[in-house]
Order: sequence, then C-alpha cells, then structure tokens
Amino acid sequence: MELGLAYWSATRWPGDVHNAFYRAMADANPRGAFDAEWWAGFLPVLRAWRATRPRGSAFLTSRAQTRFSALSSAWMLAVEPHVSQDAEGLEWSQVAAFPTLVAEIKGVASPVFASKFCHFLAPAVFPLVDNAAMGNPYPTYAACFKAYREEWLSTDEAVRQALVRRLTGLIGEPAANGYPTRNKVVELCLIGRFQGQG
Repeated sequence: MELGLAYWSATRWPGDVHNAFYRAMADANPRGAFDAEWWAGFLPVLRAWRATRPRGSAFLTSRAQTRFSALSSAWMLAVEPHVSQDAEGLEWSQVAAFPTLVAEIKGVASPVFASKFCHFLAPAVFPLVDNAAMGNPYPTYAACFKAYREEWLSTDEAVRQALVRRLTGLIGEPAANGYPTRNKVVELCLIGRFQGQG
C-alpha cells in the first residue's frame, strides 16, 4: 500500500484520502431518487473525475434521463438493502442490477464510468477503477468487483488490520459516514502494484 500512497501524494489528490469528498457525496446522495436536479449536480463530478470521456454532456444526460425510473428501481432492489455492507460480504449477483444499468448510460465497454458512478453513490459497496492510477486490468466491472473482493479476502487478517490502521491514520477524524475503508485499502494496494511495475 505504501507505493500506492506515494503515488497518491505525488498527485493533486487530497491528503485525507478523499474523506471530505466522501462526506460531500453522502450529503448529496439522492438515495434512489434520481432526477434532473440530482443529475445536474452529479454530472460535473463525473466529468471532473474523467469518467465521461469521450461522451458529451448532452449524450449522457439524454441517456441518463430515460433511465431515472429504472435506476431508482434498481437502487431499491440491489443497493439499498446492502448500502451499509461492503464487498467482503457481498456477491456480484446481489448488486449487479444497478451497475449494469448505469453502464448503459455511457454505452462503452470500459468499466470506469460505471465504477465511478456507483462508487460515488455507495462507496463501500462498489470499488473504483482508475485507468491512470491502476492501469485498469478489468474487461468488465463485474471482473473489477470480484477482483477487489478476492484481493481483500485472500489477504492475511493481521496484514489487513495493519493496512486499515495505516489508512485510518491518514483519513483524519471523523471519517465520513460510509467511508469505503476496505475498498480504499485494496485500491491503494492495486495502485502501488501497478505503479511499481514501471
């Protein structure tokens, strides 16, 4: 994880490992009530995180609007019952309905858009994919979800606890409600592994 933190520190990403960002996302979370007002605030976040390229705002807005109702239904079915859990205790099949629908909005094979969209709404449930930081070795978002879960579950418990303590020391207090500790630990380890290959 130290290589991942070194990469993080060399970027313009915040030293609190996005604790304040997750707090802001939690405050703005529509909890399944997806509509035009929510989208107007959420799309700029996706653009700032480079999740929308090469699609334009008009394209994404049109495709999102036609799916607001279905997104709300999928959220209530596949995310809301699990929002306080994380990937350690979840199978892809339990939550797949929501990211599968989200992926239709951008309509590309890369899992980056779906991962960031879903992660910003339920960060503990859905892991993050970042092309520049970790090289995106995942052909699908399902593969990403399963890889994160396997990475966590296959790591020795004592090592996991040490990594969590290291991250917790950087986040600051209080941690945002629903801060994705396990997903963030795995994310930083994957970033470090990829960056260490250079």
